[in-house]
Amino acid sequence: MSAIEALLTRMIDYAGLFAPASLDMATAVRNYHDYLRGEHAWMLGNFIVPARRLAEFTEAFNEVCCEEQESPWTLSVVCLEEDPRDDGKLIDAFQEGAAYLSAFEAKAIHEAAAWNILAALPRSGRRYIEFPPDLAPGVLPVLNEYEARAKIRTGGITADAIPQPETILRFLRACLAQRVAFKATAGLHHAVRGMHRLTYSLSTPVAKTHGFLNVFLCAGLAMTGAVDEALMRTLLEEDAQVFQLDDGWIKWHDQRLSAEQIFRLRTTLADGFGSCSFTEPIDDLKTMGWL
Repeated sequence: MSAIEALLTRMIDYAGLFAPASLDMATAVRNYHDYLRGEHAWMLGNFIVPARRLAEFTEAFNEVCCEEQESPWTLSVVCLEEDPRDDGKLIDAFQEGAAYLSAFEAKAIHEAAAWNILAALPRSGRRYIEFPPDLAPGVLPVLNEYEARAKIRTGGITADAIPQPETILRFLRACLAQRVAFKATAGLHHAVRGMHRLTYSLSTPVAKTHGFLNVFLCAGLAMTGAVDEALMRTLLEEDAQVFQLDDGWIKWHDQRLSAEQIFRLRTTLADGFGSCSFTEPIDDLKTMGWL
């Protein structure tokens, strides 16, 4: 396996239903169908759908899809914060045979909420809990006990939704220490950190957003025991030309990760990220000459 395959295989969960894209169900389902047939389908992860919209998904899916020989779709179901047991009834009622529930995502505002949510969520797939990153010392042991995974929000449609690099670094360190894998969500449309619009409206202000290469290569570097100075420099890098790719390695600054190290990163610590755009990350990688 090459370094780019190790890094990007099934890395991007498609969240077209969510802001800032906020597509209707039929359009999002049609997009995912097209992406699965495209040349970069190997990078595509789950289709993300709220539990409350599973019936709507089934209706759209049956209109758009699919030939019998196609592989089943994998869904990641987002549950309500208030009481995932209500969503559990919707999950139990889901019977679309050509799509199966691969993961479940929920949000906890404190440690006790994490306990309650994990007790209610199905155990049949990966379970991700989003929580305020500062609560990692208390919440991550709960996730470890339940063999669940963490979720960090790396951006949003307003500048104040973008966490500071120091927050991301502490989160990565904590996940590594507790041996809890994570996924990221929101704000990682672009490969490398830089100034970007936060929605697709031309009237939207620009802000400094994180890059998915910065975040995930930083996580990989943390696994090698690198010091915080090197990790922070990786998170803050804004020059795409600094990141160099060959078959066996990804190199930047005076650092490098082998394909084997990256594979270990993706299989033990960093699952991937959710994005309402599948094409923007690919366009960036094409511009960099990686695809």
